[in-house]
Amino acid sequence: MSTVAASSMIEERYVERTPRSAALMGRARRVMPAGSTRTFGYFEPYPLVFERGEGVHLWDVDGHRYIDFTYNGLSLIHGHAFPPVLEALRKALARGTAWPGASIDQISFAERLCERLPHAEQVRFTNTGTEATMLAVKLARHATGRDLIVKFRGAYHGSYDDLEAGLYGIGELAGRTLLGDFGDLASVERVLAAHPGEIAALVIEPILFTFRVIPPPEGFLARLMDLARDAGVLTILDDCLMFRLAPGGSAERYGLRPDITCLGKFIGGGLPVGVVAASAELMAVFDPGHERAIYHGGSFNGNPLGCAAGLVTLEHLTAASIERMDAQAERLAGALEEASARTGVPLEISGDGSILGVHVLGADGATDRAMSRRFHLAAINRGVYFGQDGEFALATPFTDADLDEAIGGLGLALEDLAAEIGVKGAAK
Repeated sequence: MSTVAASSMIEERYVERTPRSAALMGRARRVMPAGSTRTFGYFEPYPLVFERGEGVHLWDVDGHRYIDFTYNGLSLIHGHAFPPVLEALRKALARGTAWPGASIDQISFAERLCERLPHAEQVRFTNTGTEATMLAVKLARHATGRDLIVKFRGAYHGSYDDLEAGLYGIGELAGRTLLGDFGDLASVERVLAAHPGEIAALVIEPILFTFRVIPPPEGFLARLMDLARDAGVLTILDDCLMFRLAPGGSAERYGLRPDITCLGKFIGGGLPVGVVAASAELMAVFDPGHERAIYHGGSFNGNPLGCAAGLVTLEHLTAASIERMDAQAERLAGALEEASARTGVPLEISGDGSILGVHVLGADGATDRAMSRRFHLAAINRGVYFGQDGEFALATPFTDADLDEAIGGLGLALEDLAAEIGVKGAAK
């Protein structure tokens, strides 16, 4: 495959069709670094500025409509402006936004979560998935009296120093974080053997999603948890992204028994909510009357709005809706494979359940990051929006017609890319 030209017709078309986004991002750059307040969603030459979302669609300020496959980094399992969530928020908002004590919705939400999560007896609310994983690590260290944690290279667990090891060029953190290789059980065995009695917890993202989608090898996760348990190490399952895989999340899908589970993303129905769930024995230290109590504050933990939205979100995430999303993702993957063969643009497609990772391959068979980003921009030009690193996810409102439209747009985007780089099968 030829190198992407410095002057790109795809990029030129993007700039031509999004002048208002360009102007607004110019304003944004004066008051925010790169005009952005998060890394996800940023891409060159500039990100879109959105005006509204509804169902599986987004509209930008230039009036273009997109079929969305990101849902704000997988934080909207029921798509944008989900009517039952909007109605729940309308009722909750009239009663106030944050109280110093519990609410009926908070109690009901906690009960539903304990019913859905395998092996969880109690929950603690936080405001984000990042806070949930931070609190889980704090809990594991407190319970074991050990400082070290183990995680995988490439696994994302939020913006916390100890859990950013293995990302962004960061290596192991002395006295804090050790690293294994996802899918390689022997790498974890070596780490555990080298630090007997020193490791508090093994932190697991069941499918690597951020930057590159990598599903686990068959049986890997279950064997991993057995290995940790045999070594006396607690397991923390970060299910912020993958709770979508089954009514009980990835623990149900893969037959896992984690000691601690973390939730975030869509669990608050589009509002910032995080959850730590574990046995009553482990969670007891959050009781202020416990002899070894952990202080855990947070003005907005379990706030009435997030709990009301989260409760409705859980109710509508059924086994049937999960099965439908999984089937739609399988159909999408097949259509992309066909489009790849037709256009001559080689793709690598990975994933499980209702998520996919799609990358363009170079002549050496490895991911061509620049070409993959070009495909991303070409898809936007054709009305399809997915993650800038090839991340795709389905949402429950997707219809067959929506999927037909998305498949058509992605096929045209691959034809545009083929025409620009001059591979066989390019559209005439």
